[in-house]
Amino acid sequence: MSKQQFDLLTIDPEHELRFVGPFNRPVVTIMTLRNNSALPLVFKIKTTAPKRYCVRPNIGKILPSRTTQVEICLQPFIYDQQEKNKHKFMVQSVLAPLDADLTDLNKLWKELEPEQLMDAKLKCVFELPSNEANAENTSGGGAIGGGSGSAGGGSGGVNTSSGIAEAIEKKLEKLSSEDMPSNLPDTCENIESLAFEIKALRESNNELRKENLHLKDQITRYRSSPAIKQVNEPYAPVLAEKQIPVFYIAIAIAAAILSLLLGKFFL
Repeated sequence: MSKQQFDLLTIDPEHELRFVGPFNRPVVTIMTLRNNSALPLVFKIKTTAPKRYCVRPNIGKILPSRTTQVEICLQPFIYDQQEKNKHKFMVQSVLAPLDADLTDLNKLWKELEPEQLMDAKLKCVFELPSNEANAENTSGGGAIGGGSGSAGGGSGGVNTSSGIAEAIEKKLEKLSSEDMPSNLPDTCENIESLAFEIKALRESNNELRKENLHLKDQITRYRSSPAIKQVNEPYAPVLAEKQIPVFYIAIAIAAAILSLLLGKFFL
């Protein structure tokens, strides 16, 4: 940390973030930031392993002569004492411009020039409680230093566990970026937001399924209605409207002819 930043911002702890195991569950450590200036100060937290940590808040503001606490949660992982830890955190800070809008810190941060930022780096240290560390060393020594008949099996078990741990850690390191990322999202909040969106999508999907079933039911009823003529249904014979008057005309003509014949016969 530069002297200028030390005068404006105090970080506690100053150089190391210590995480005390066991590491088969989330481990939380607290970073305290104090603004020593007479102006509001904006800060942002970054890490080389963003997939391994949950930071709250990862961006914020500190009023003059005030302090704020940042909660850093290390996600569960397989701990190996032999592996060298390379995780680091960086605290970037800047005095807020007089005309800055402090209601949208992400927008303000994007508008800042890199030369304006002050930064301080802290390395991560993983520790086991003394009793657990002793127990692990004892169990490790017993497995390696067993009798000659079981030495090969004990050593194989230790090597297998170490190999699995090493493979998992290397894969996690490969997934995480080696450089400092430009943005460190609040992982926990993102997970809650995604869960809410998934729930909303499921509800929407259920509604669409109900609508689809309702439409299918309506189509089935419409097709089965007797008022609807089927495509291949034969037409029933219908008497033409003009056939009835033609019939009566024929009768009238026949009657006229008959009357003429009768008239000629009697005359």
